[in-house]
Amino acid sequence: MPTELNQTDRRILRALQQDARKSVSSLARELNLSRTTVQKHLARLEESGVIAGYQVKLGETFSSRTFQAYVSLVVDPKQSAQVAAALHRMPEVEALFTVSGKIDFVALVRVQSPPELDAALDRIGAVGGVRDTDSAIVLSTKFDRR
Repeated sequence: MPTELNQTDRRILRALQQDARKSVSSLARELNLSRTTVQKHLARLEESGVIAGYQVKLGETFSSRTFQAYVSLVVDPKQSAQVAAALHRMPEVEALFTVSGKIDFVALVRVQSPPELDAALDRIGAVGGVRDTDSAIVLSTKFDRR
């Protein structure tokens, strides 16, 4: 398991962050490396967990037809694992983050309409162990580096 990333690792990661669909051959050409070198670095980055997967980034055309909200949750400390498990089972909850401060979790919720968002927020608030929620609806995205 690498504890530090070398310059080649960083170059490969930057290129993949720009376009995760790049083939090993195109990465090798772009970075002026051999295919074998790129393959070895990718394998090591994947095995060590630096690269956890490859995913599709939704374009603004699709995102503009959905509603996103960040939901702050305060939960009973003894039930945080159960709350996380319940939220994991809700398909509209795309991500759940633990955070520092007065709140315990922030959930990213994505739905197709305001009534669906309302229903999702009701379901989240009804989860056992959830003491309080506060929602912020995303109005627009200025930039997204993910």
